Amino acid sequence: MHQKSIFIIESYEQLKVISDPLRTKMLIFLVEQPHTGQMLAQELNLSRAKILYHLRELEKHKIIQLVRKEERGGNILKFYQAVARGFIPANHLLNYVESKDATRQSYLEVIDRAKTRVLTAPDNSFELNSSNVEEWPKLSIQKELKVSKEKFLEFTRKYRELLEKLEEKDTDIDIEQQNYYLMTTAFQIEEPLFKNK
Repeated sequence: MHQKSIFIIESYEQLKVISDPLRTKMLIFLVEQPHTGQMLAQELNLSRAKILYHLRELEKHKIIQLVRKEERGGNILKFYQAVARGFIPANHLLNYVESKDATRQSYLEVIDRAKTRVLTAPDNSFELNSSNVEEWPKLSIQKELKVSKEKFLEFTRKYRELLEKLEEKDTDIDIEQQNYYLMTTAFQIEEPLFKNK
């Protein structure tokens, strides 16, 4: 199955389905790779029956789909995956409270997933070989900025372009490549926590 980059949520019913915190949590796993109901039940420490109910709701509203079946020990295992890597409400749904709730919940789940990725990364991911951060093959930055909305939007456009360039395949097949995890969040805040002296 080819996942779309973004799925535009067109109906209020779809919006309600993904604004549920448990379904958002399930979607994080289903965006990454196919899972069975049993796999999700183990990951989330919930009953299989509860997970299956939510899987049916997500499938009914075309948020996930069945991607394969496997027979193991006389049982048929059904693997589901999210139809896209990201979900955005259509313009006519933006004023519903569920849009804000779903977006906030999605940010929380992404941050929670990042924590898991840090905890399960190999030890050498955090070794320091230099006191010069420019030489580190890792990055962890927190910033609070006061800028215009236009300047911030221009930054996000350039950042997305930079990510696309980073994803381009290397033409030199002899160059050793590593896997990297990258997670970014940015949003407007009321008051900064970092106080300038």
